[in-house]
Amino acid sequence: KRAIMNAILEIIEKIPETKETGLEQFCEFIEDCEFPKLSMKILDLLGSEGPKTKHPGKYIRFIFNRVILETASVRSAAVTALARFGAHVPQLTRSVQVLLSRCASDDDDEVRDRAVLFLHLLEMKDLSVAKQFFDSEAPADPKRLVASLEAYLEGKKDLAFDVSKDLVEVEEIDDGQGKGAGERKSTQNSGGGSPANYNQGGAAADTTTAANLSPQMQVNVYKELLGKIPQFATLGPLFKSSSASELTESETEYVVSCVKHVFKEHVVLQYNVTNNMEDQLLENITVEIESEDPDWAEEKVVAEKSIAYGATGVCFVCLSRPMEGFKKENFNSGSIGNTLKFYVKDIENGVPQSVATEDEYQLEDLEIVESDFMLPRNNIRTMDFKKKWDEVGDATQAIKKFSLGLEDLQNAVDAVIDLLGMGPCDNMNEVPENARSHGVFMAGEFLSGGKRLPVLCKAGFMLDQRHGVTLKIAIRCPDVNVSQLLTTSVR
Repeated sequence: KRAIMNAILEIIEKIPETKETGLEQFCEFIEDCEFPKLSMKILDLLGSEGPKTKHPGKYIRFIFNRVILETASVRSAAVTALARFGAHVPQLTRSVQVLLSRCASDDDDEVRDRAVLFLHLLEMKDLSVAKQFFDSEAPADPKRLVASLEAYLEGKKDLAFDVSKDLVEVEEIDDGQGKGAGERKSTQNSGGGSPANYNQGGAAADTTTAANLSPQMQVNVYKELLGKIPQFATLGPLFKSSSASELTESETEYVVSCVKHVFKEHVVLQYNVTNNMEDQLLENITVEIESEDPDWAEEKVVAEKSIAYGATGVCFVCLSRPMEGFKKENFNSGSIGNTLKFYVKDIENGVPQSVATEDEYQLEDLEIVESDFMLPRNNIRTMDFKKKWDEVGDATQAIKKFSLGLEDLQNAVDAVIDLLGMGPCDNMNEVPENARSHGVFMAGEFLSGGKRLPVLCKAGFMLDQRHGVTLKIAIRCPDVNVSQLLTTSVR
C-alpha cells in the first residue's frame, strides 16, 4: 500500500492535472487502510491540498470518517486536516466548527486538545490568524521548543517567551525509547513494565520448547518463565499451562498466540507476539482485553518493552476469578476480546526513528473453559481405572446422554476428550476402522477450591445413520458438583 501511495504522489507531482483524481483515490484508499502511518500521511496531504481544489467540500466526509473509526493518532491527524479546510475555505468554516465541536469530547487528550485549539482559531472574526497558523513553519524543532519552554518556566522570567531569543540548544540522546512509548497511559502498565530482562525471544524460546512437551513438563518450563516476573510472585503454584491458541493467521503483519496459565485464584494469559514488519520496531506492547463476564477481573498487565523485525516478544494479562464456594467459583469466562496495543517506530536505513506512533491490531477472541482446569492423566491402565471407579462409587456420579451432531466416531471421540481435557486410558481414544460404537475411559485432576480432585469418566459413543453420533457419559469425582459441572461442559 505504501508503494501505491508513493506512485499516486509521483503522478500528482509530475502531472498537476491529475491532482483531484489522485486525492479522490486517496479518499477511497484510507477507507480501507489498516496502517496508521499511511493514513496520517494521506490525511496531511488532503488537509494541505484539498482546500485548493475546485470542490473542497467533497473531501470532508472522508476525513471525518477517520475521526469516527480510527485510532487516536489517526483521529488527531484527521482533526488537523478538517481544521485546514475551515481556515482556508470560508464557506466550509461553520460546518468544520460543528464537526470539531464533536471532537472536543474525544477519549484521547491529544484529539481533544487539537479540536479545542482549532475551534478557538476558527471562531476568530479574522481567519488570517488560522491561515497563518497552518501555513507557517514551526519556529523550532519540537524537542528544542519543549526544552526551551521548560527552561523558561524554571527561570520564572517576567518577560514573555520570545522564540527568537529564548531557544536553548538540545543535545540529541538516543536512548531507544520514543516519546510516545514513554507517554503510554499508566493503566496499560498496571502491575508493572516488561518482563524483567526477559524479552526479545527469551520467553518465546521457552514457549516453543514447551509446545512439544507433556502437560507436566510444560508446567515446569512455564513455572521457570513466570517465576522470573515479580508481578506473579504471589499467585501461588502453577497448576496447568495450556497449549498455544492462535489469535491471528500465520501470514499476517503481527502473529499472535496465547497460552493460558491456571493458578488457584487467577489465570494468566501469555501473548506471544511476532513482528513480521521489516520496516517497524514495536515498543511498549500490551494486549487490551474485554471480558464478556464481569466476574473475570483484570488485575495486572505486564508489557513487552520492544520487538524488532523477525523477533518474538511476550506480554501478559493476569485475571482473577470468584472463589467464594463452588456455586460462585467460575470456570468459564465467556468470550474474551483481545486488542494488541503498541507503539511503532519506522526503520530507515536500519535505524529506528525517534518518533513513535500509537497503533493497535485486532485479534481473535478467546475463552477460558472448564477443560483449562483439568490436568489429563494418560498413564492409568484399564484395570487400575476400573478399580478406582469402584472405589469412588456412584454416590457422586453424574450421567448425561445427548446427540453430538457429528457423523464420524473418531471425530466425536477426539472432540469429547478435548472438551473435557482428560487423558484416555490405554489408547482408547483410537476408534477401530468401520466401528459403529466405541467406549473410552478417561482420567484427570480438576482444580476446584484450590484442591486437585481426581476425576474419572466413562464415555460411550454410538453411531446411527439417522441421528449421527450419540454420547452417554458418566463422570465420578469425590465432589458431586464437579461431576455435574463436567457433564454439562460437553456442549
